[in-house]
Amino acid sequence: MKSRLTILSQSEIEAIHSSSIRILERVGLLVKSPRVVKLLVDAGATVDSERKTVKVPPSIVEESLLKHPPSFTLNARMRENDLLIDSERIYAHPTGGCFNILDADTGRVRGATTKDVEVLTKLIDASKDIHQCEMLVFAGDTPQQVRDVHTVATMLRNTTKNCGFTAYSDRNLEHIIRLAAAIVGGKEELRKKPIITFGVSPTSPLELTEDVADQLVKSASHALPVGILPAPLAGGTSPATLAGTLVQQNVEFLICHVIVQLVNPGNPVFYCPRPMCIDMRTGLTAEEVEFGLMSAAAVQLAAHYKIPSDVYGLATNSKVLDEQAALEKAMIGLMPALAGANFLSGAGAVEAGVTASPEQLIIDNEILGLIFRVAKGIEVNPETLAADIIEKKGPGAHYLGAEHTRRYYSSEHHIPELCDRTVRADWERAKSKDIVGRAREKAGKLLKDHSVEPLDRDLEKELQRMLTEANKEADTSAAMLAAT
Repeated sequence: MKSRLTILSQSEIEAIHSSSIRILERVGLLVKSPRVVKLLVDAGATVDSERKTVKVPPSIVEESLLKHPPSFTLNARMRENDLLIDSERIYAHPTGGCFNILDADTGRVRGATTKDVEVLTKLIDASKDIHQCEMLVFAGDTPQQVRDVHTVATMLRNTTKNCGFTAYSDRNLEHIIRLAAAIVGGKEELRKKPIITFGVSPTSPLELTEDVADQLVKSASHALPVGILPAPLAGGTSPATLAGTLVQQNVEFLICHVIVQLVNPGNPVFYCPRPMCIDMRTGLTAEEVEFGLMSAAAVQLAAHYKIPSDVYGLATNSKVLDEQAALEKAMIGLMPALAGANFLSGAGAVEAGVTASPEQLIIDNEILGLIFRVAKGIEVNPETLAADIIEKKGPGAHYLGAEHTRRYYSSEHHIPELCDRTVRADWERAKSKDIVGRAREKAGKLLKDHSVEPLDRDLEKELQRMLTEANKEADTSAAMLAAT
């Protein structure tokens, strides 16, 4: 194993863990689901009637941390896209939940549509350094109450990679599970081959809404891999200190982990904290270098628990595809990668995850390729040291035609597709395109040339029937709400 970037010492990791255990035991969390409160109490937790919080003793936490698998396979619709999750491999996926699409020509944004979900999903499917599909944007032209269901359906149609998602409600989670189950041949087959990964966020500070808590139970009962995503805001919904924010997000993660393991011992879990910062000058989220520091530290905490990590990487506050976007994404993404992250999130988004861009997705695939090459490090062995060939060639020689060069060049040197390395005259003859122009050109080519294995006709009809049913249910719910 290569040496890794360490932000925290072992004693500091243990201090964060012990502080987390202390808060769980003495303060607890506000858990608004009666069924989940009962689940925790039956396991040995207690309820503070004054604070209305559930306090979890250390023994329950420590026992749960013995149950999750440290490695597993993340399944995909096509087997060649399955991902082995272990301590040595690093992958990437887009950010999730953008509302807008950026038009790179005008610099203006508009609401995302089903067509945008389709286009972005196809680009994700075609991108070699983006390994899992996420809900990069929501299908804004579908019924609002079931927009998440329609978005996942469009993703499942347009990628053969594993699909990560969040759900608006416990009921919508059930709709999404039914969609995925139909594709793999039923709910029992989905338990064996979960082609979807569920993500859920506790509310900072220290709260689990009824819907979130119930979704944790439902996802674990179907054996879906679960990504637990605490998202505290340092100085806003968590302490201003980075260490304090790490403690709080760890507390919020641990209680969710306990719930998942109580429901289905051995259920795969990702440690997915999104500890962010607030810029006190504006009150807005700041995609600052401290974001990368906390992400790298979170990777170390995940490794301490032997849980695969999924952290924010390619983050930026920039509103356009510019130098700010590049430097923030590269800087924030590189730190957790060097710390040993299993997944880097953030591809495809600008404006702190509010706005998505097809061109940025393609550029981020390039940035990820560079980050992965750095994380790979330098292989040192008798062959790569090349002492024999250096001795044979001697002074004044070159290595252009050497067999050693032919054998190792492509594996030792990352060859970017978007970065221009030509002389100026050649660049000008190629219409002087910048990286955004080249990304747009590549996106167009991928959408034209890349094909995704389609679902068969009967399955398409079944998915459409399920979506129609979800729409009717949403309409009925909306009518009942209006009547009251």
